[in-house]
Amino acid sequence: MNLAHKMNDPDETLAAIRETLRNANKAASDWDCRSAEPEEVETVRFLMERTFVQMLTFLDAIGLSETFSAVTRIQEMAKKDYAEVSPYSEGVYLVWAAKLDDYLHSIEAIFGRRETGRVVKDVIEILRATQYSITDPNCFPDAPQGEDQVHSRIEAVLRCVFPDLRHKPPISKPIKNFEPDTGIPSIETLIEYKFVESREKVKQVVDEVLADTRGYVSKKWSKFIYVIYETRRLKPESEWKQMLRENEIPESTEIIVICGEAANSLPKSALPRTKSARKRTRRSRNPASAS
Repeated sequence: MNLAHKMNDPDETLAAIRETLRNANKAASDWDCRSAEPEEVETVRFLMERTFVQMLTFLDAIGLSETFSAVTRIQEMAKKDYAEVSPYSEGVYLVWAAKLDDYLHSIEAIFGRRETGRVVKDVIEILRATQYSITDPNCFPDAPQGEDQVHSRIEAVLRCVFPDLRHKPPISKPIKNFEPDTGIPSIETLIEYKFVESREKVKQVVDEVLADTRGYVSKKWSKFIYVIYETRRLKPESEWKQMLRENEIPESTEIIVICGEAANSLPKSALPRTKSARKRTRRSRNPASAS
């Protein structure tokens, strides 16, 4: 009897392994700030053991025998404590998750998978789309009045997509004027929000952006995104991007501009009407029904 069967798409299998590994790192994401809770330790141990099983099963199925043997040896050491951590400059990391991540990156390269880049692109599109949600009159009485409101409203949207999001994450090497507002460890991305209401403030923010990420190198954070919130049209996004490139800011730094004016300039007729308003409209069209 022929027991041969068709394998799942390697991309799907690798995505499942990556997701388990991401969940293990997420469970331990706060251990650099506080002691680990017993339940968290057990969760990490469970997820790390599952990641090893997934990885070994995949390696066996695709016939990478040498890699299979290497990961098996690592698992034998990991069995002493799947939740083992080690300190480094920015906190602590899961030892065995880091070991597996090295192999997983190599396998993803072989199969053409580019997980981090794809998701970073996704977060940029999400940030652009928040222009309307953070100024929606059905949700908020007013458009954002300052940087803190821009931060809290956008972060509420991102948290739905990235559950490992960190509010005001610490960084190991402080940079003048650069205090990241949001960190997303799973895609190694830091986000900072800037509130711009005048051309004078534009000049100030330009200086801050140019000074912020120059020379900053980190194993934990590899991508920087600036979200510039304008209360009115002040500086096109294309000019911000050109400024980055002219000053040789690396491609790892992105900048997007969202404008409150665009959302707030809709005519009242374009906004959703209340039930009472719709009734008044019907009555004006049919005077007999009002008598």
